[in-house]
Amino acid sequence: MKPEFYNTSKRANVYNSIFIYKIISLIVAVVLAVTLAVLFIRDKALYKEFTDSHPTAFFIVVAIFLAVYILSIVIDFFILHHTVSIRRRLNNLAFLDHLTGLPNRYSCDLLIESFNDEEHLPDTGFFLMQISNLGNINVNEGHKNGNYLISEFSSILEDVAEAYGYVGRNGGNEFIVLLEDCDHDKADRFLSELSKRIRGYNDLNVGAPLEVRYSKVLNKEANKEKISEIISLGYQKIREMPLALS
Repeated sequence: MKPEFYNTSKRANVYNSIFIYKIISLIVAVVLAVTLAVLFIRDKALYKEFTDSHPTAFFIVVAIFLAVYILSIVIDFFILHHTVSIRRRLNNLAFLDHLTGLPNRYSCDLLIESFNDEEHLPDTGFFLMQISNLGNINVNEGHKNGNYLISEFSSILEDVAEAYGYVGRNGGNEFIVLLEDCDHDKADRFLSELSKRIRGYNDLNVGAPLEVRYSKVLNKEANKEKISEIISLGYQKIREMPLALS
């Protein structure tokens, strides 16, 4: 499974097809323009060779046409480049959380659904994480500091999870991690490394300390038949018996 899962929508595929078609058509247009220019220069030279008169209106019209045609190709390339930049920004807005840069709720839904098959489901590991002290930070120190804490935790979580699986912000104060081929050893190594990074961050005293609670579901034990059941169990556990990273 690719980490770029949020770039595989049908809309993106249609856009890519149109983009490739436009590139090919512009390349053909450039080749045609160069060919016409060469023929024009050759025929104009032949015309001068056999007559002393000035170029006819035909050559003037063709010259103007070639100039406009080449200019339109240049403009098309500029527009295409600008369109690619816009599309990239729109893609990020559609699939990435604007505060953290993590895959957003929609991307999390796509990711979760991708685990709902016989290949991934039996060995899936699911973690639901929340910043325990975020509410107090928002009330006592303001939402700006709360957002800063979210951003810092997201960076740590993404960096640690890169070697283990997939991470996303499922809205608000909810962060999900999905691991393939996950057993107790892999889950413990992930949690141990994440705890170490959080302790290191708190030791720096750069802001409010990070306090994180989480729930864990290993389907090797839970034996759920649907990914939605694993997710529901994770939410139930964090409500009824949350664990703390330390």
